[in-house]
Amino acid sequence: MTNISIKQNPKALNIEKIKSSKSKVTLGFKCNPALKLELAENSKKLGLTLSEYVENLICNYDKISLSEKAALTEIVNAQSKKIKFYENDILTTFYKQYQNQDVNYLNTKNASVSLKITSVEDIYTILINSFKINSKK
Repeated sequence: MTNISIKQNPKALNIEKIKSSKSKVTLGFKCNPALKLELAENSKKLGLTLSEYVENLICNYDKISLSEKAALTEIVNAQSKKIKFYENDILTTFYKQYQNQDVNYLNTKNASVSLKITSVEDIYTILINSFKINSKK
């Protein structure tokens, strides 16, 4: 009798090990670079890691219709556009210039207001509240 040595494939799927695992396991697959880039950009927009984003896509694959996906994508894109509008270079420049300083300004009622600049939102608050509202009827 000949002694035949059977080599095991180190990349073979170990079903029993996966069944007994108490923690998350890695799932890898090859894809087109453009697809990976699109997934990475979408995950970044949502504040997720690429792994979290792909896991959510797979877990929710059959739960969301194409029209719901399109609607959600539209919402994410609209919100991203608004964020870019409000977090622009001018506000960022003002924030860097006045960070941690107390700024005095006259509000819409011509009252003096003091605000310590601790965020970009504070700059926006000062700018938007400095405009006088005309009460012409």
